[in-house]
Parts: sequence; structure tokens; C-alpha cells
Amino acid sequence: MRRMAEKVFSIIEVAEQDGTWGYSDINFSEERTPGSPAPVEGPLWRQVSPVAIAGTGLAAVGSVGDDRRVYYQDLDRSVVGTAYRSSPPTGRWTGYEVFTSAVGAPSADGGSALAVTGEIGDLRVYYLDDGRRPVRLRERDQEWTYDVCADAPPGSPISPLAAVTAGQVEYVYYLDVRGHVVEASWHGAEGWSFDDLTSGTEGCPMPSPLGRLTAVRRGSASRTVYFLDETDRPVQLEHVVVAGTKKDPEGRTVWRVQRLSAYGAPAAVAGSRPVVVPTADGHPRLYYPDADRLVVEVGFNGLGWDVHHAGAEADRGAGAPAAAEGTSLAAVARGDHRGVQVYYLGAADAGNGPDEGDGNLIELEGSGAEWTARHLGAELGLPEVATGVPSPITAIYTSGPRVYYTTVE
Repeated sequence: MRRMAEKVFSIIEVAEQDGTWGYSDINFSEERTPGSPAPVEGPLWRQVSPVAIAGTGLAAVGSVGDDRRVYYQDLDRSVVGTAYRSSPPTGRWTGYEVFTSAVGAPSADGGSALAVTGEIGDLRVYYLDDGRRPVRLRERDQEWTYDVCADAPPGSPISPLAAVTAGQVEYVYYLDVRGHVVEASWHGAEGWSFDDLTSGTEGCPMPSPLGRLTAVRRGSASRTVYFLDETDRPVQLEHVVVAGTKKDPEGRTVWRVQRLSAYGAPAAVAGSRPVVVPTADGHPRLYYPDADRLVVEVGFNGLGWDVHHAGAEADRGAGAPAAAEGTSLAAVARGDHRGVQVYYLGAADAGNGPDEGDGNLIELEGSGAEWTARHLGAELGLPEVATGVPSPITAIYTSGPRVYYTTVE
């Protein structure tokens, strides 16, 4: 008699294509792709890529032509990359690469977050190894190499991870074992360097040990990092280029702290995972759930910050569903960059019991004071988001929005 696997985690892609929403399971398919392993016991499908670990990092990147890559951690703590090619006559997932066996990259720390930057064909994927040091995977000419920032302080066991590329330098951000924000930077032939931004920035508060951080590039060479402080209020760390003066003709660069609560940004619910997206003119918009678990937008307008209670204001004041405890948030700018689509796991409706409703993926779409909410999970009959160990949620925009999360088969 065939024995069924107890639990198998796989990754779901939810996408809008030509105005129609649908979903697929990118780990399992009725057809095998080249290089796939033999069928395994358990699900009735054949496995086309290694199964994921619940609660580990998840990162994706795509092109306007709908090529895309998804990165995650498998059961052996190897980082895996899966590839979708949109080449005619029909696009398909064309296989995967396990970087530990393919290029000898270190195993990931259990539960390590992932981050990806660059464009397909010239990608960088970052994670923390089993010593919790930053690892950089680099794609060039369809070949991958790796580098480890061995001298950097180890990350905390639940450290978040964010990355940006600005100019010719790559930057990785995480929390060390003291809870300080660390910037590890890759300088090409010069290798790695790192800085303790918490200690080295005047007035920088300690981050919440339960929160997450996010980062975005500003202009050609600057960047900003966002996190929640120990009172769960949003903080911006901005890398600023100070123009030269007669006394200091060469100018300098500094990190500056901006407490967004000074502009009316409310406190977040403890353990929130904020996410930032840039507008068409490069201004940041930050999203997170407030103390009532309703999504808030805090956006820079060129002079100061505007605060919009998107979750409460959605659907002409009817309100969007509150976020489930511990949910990730993901956000993408629409193709015209004039609006944003935010994705999160909705909380169970009152009276429906603890298990009903928490598996529903919610879309909150809009900008400023105009927002609409959509229950994608219920509408599409999506597989539930893994909640025992909360699944990351990530999103990209190609020909339309695409959202990824981990489910239980």
C-alpha cells in the first residue's frame, strides 16, 4: 500500500493575466520538466522542484515579458531557484537549480530570509548561511558564483533580510545578535565591508526584536532602510549625500534618522513586517498593519509624509479585512506606478472559529484615500496559506501582479 507523506509544502503563484485571476502550484505538475527527479510518494502529482520548508524565505523577480524566477529553501536547507520561461508557443516552468550542489554554496540557516536584486540574467540572491553570515549568489552569463561575508557579525536567529543595489555597490541589511541593524556591502574586486548602522548613526533607535526591516534604493546611489523601533513605531534610516562647502569641499555621506510617527504614522502591531515600494518619481511608500491590524500607507510626497489608513478607508469606508497575526505583507506598484496593490493574509471573521478565514489571501488596491479590497482566497478557492509557521508572502509585477506563498499539500 502506498504511504502518503504527512505534510508537503509547496509554493502557490496567484496571478492576474489579461484581467483574469488564476493560480498554479509551481512545485507540482501533471507533467515532468527536464531534469525533474523521479516521482515521489505522497502527492498524486510528480515533483518538478524540491519542496519548500514552511516559514523560510521566499523571493521572486520577473521581467515585463513574463519570464520569472522564484527562490526558496528546501528540506536540506539548500537555496533553490525555479525558472519560468515565457517563450512561445506556451510558457512553462523549465526546471530548477539547487545552489548547494550546483555551485557549492553554503547551506542556509534554518528559516533564513531571502532577498533578490537585479534583472533576470544578472541577478543577485542573498541569504544567511548556517553561521548566519550573509551569502551572495551572483548570476552572470547563465552561470552562478557565490561569496560569503565571513567577517560580518552573525545575524540573529530570526533576522530579517533586505537588499538593494545602488550604483556599483550591493547592500544587504539584517539584524545581528544584539538587535543592531547591520549593512554588509559588496564592492566587487574589493570584496565585502560592513557597518553597524545602529551604533554608527546618531539618534538611531533599537529595532523591535520581533519586527522586520525593508529597504529601497533612492536615486542612483542612495538608499533607505525602514524598521519598527522597540515601541513598534516606523523609523526611516536614510543615506544622504551632503554637498561640499568651503570648509568641506569634497562633501560627505551620512545616515540620518527620521521617526515617521512625527508625521502621524501610527504604531504597528507587534511583530509586523513592513514593506516599501517606490513611486514613479522614486518616492517611498511604506505599508504595515497598525495596532488594529488594518493596513496603513505612509508615503513621502517630496516635502513630508502623508498618512492614509488604507485598510479602514477601503471600499468607501466599509473597510478591508484585518490582517492575520504574524502575516507578511507584499506590495507592488501597478504598471503605471500610480497605484499600489498590497497583499496579506486576512484574519478570521468573528464567529467563524479560529481556522476559518485565516487562509484567505487579501488584495488591497489603490492609492492615497481611494482603496478597494478583494478576497482573492475565497474568490478563487485558493489553497490555504501555511499558518502553523507563517508563510512569507512576496509579489512582483510583470504583465500583471503575481503573488507567491507557501501552502500545505
